[in-house]
Amino acid sequence: MLLLTGATGYLGSQIARELIRRREPFRVLVREASRLPFDPGHCPCEVIRGDLCDSEALRAAVEGVQGVIHTAALVKAWVGDRRDYWRVNVGGLQNLLQAAAQAGVRRVVYTSSFMALGPSADVHADERLRHPGPFANEYEETKAEALAWLRREGHSQCPVIVLLPGVIYGPGPKTEGNLVGGIIDQYLAGNFPGVLGSGLQRWSFAFNADVTSAHLVALEKGKPGEEYLLGGDNRSLNDFFQVLAESAQVWRPVRHIPFVAGKILGGFELARARVFGHPPQLTPGVVEIFKRDWVYSSAKAIRELGYRVTPLEEGLRKTLQERTPPGNPL
Repeated sequence: MLLLTGATGYLGSQIARELIRRREPFRVLVREASRLPFDPGHCPCEVIRGDLCDSEALRAAVEGVQGVIHTAALVKAWVGDRRDYWRVNVGGLQNLLQAAAQAGVRRVVYTSSFMALGPSADVHADERLRHPGPFANEYEETKAEALAWLRREGHSQCPVIVLLPGVIYGPGPKTEGNLVGGIIDQYLAGNFPGVLGSGLQRWSFAFNADVTSAHLVALEKGKPGEEYLLGGDNRSLNDFFQVLAESAQVWRPVRHIPFVAGKILGGFELARARVFGHPPQLTPGVVEIFKRDWVYSSAKAIRELGYRVTPLEEGLRKTLQERTPPGNPL
């Protein structure tokens, strides 16, 4: 039996869909089963209700389990209580590994993030990176801290394989973790507000089918205690919109927003969010992230996990062909 966390999220839902396609039995830990993008009654899926801060639910979730894929994380750009990032992204990982160790789980595949390694302008940068700080927001900080904790002591507690995906894109539900999907929808609808900065900043665009496959391979062949970067096609944001326009045959001008203007708008949005509780459209932290390059090498994952890097042109073409409208089941 396999336990999957984060099955209501962007990546987790794609892993669940692949498990269903393979007819492999699995268990999910979710707070609300109604949020699952599939019907667990019509597939080999068992549901445990709870979260990463619920010790009883965690014990039930890992009972009789041989492997865990842990994709659950708090990926929002803003929440009302900043401590939630630490509870979920750091404490949740620690709680899960403790429960898994006590249950004798053989392997845990943990989904970290490229942001845990820090910004990089070097396409040869690999898993040896250490985030120097400062951090743009709590998500970046807590993913970096979770990885640092694993490196300090977590690996000695449980057999963990760490995967570090790049900027994931591809077909799937429009969750907050599906940043690129939201950008694509806005661009095609003609209401994309614009790119922060010159657009010369580069991202490592990782196609979700490649990342999904790597998780299942890592569960079988990954080496406990090792980390694997699941990067992608290292391209500039200007490249991304050029390829998107060509793939969709939709040509729209892309505005460039100066970072200073973005910081001012983000500060205003953040202040309004604190007063009214509505999620901001932009934050100063997000602006800082767009200032940096985030490019890496996937050589280790290619060599040891058979990881494939889909070219951006191919990945965007498939994304446009298989776009899933918001709210539709997988």
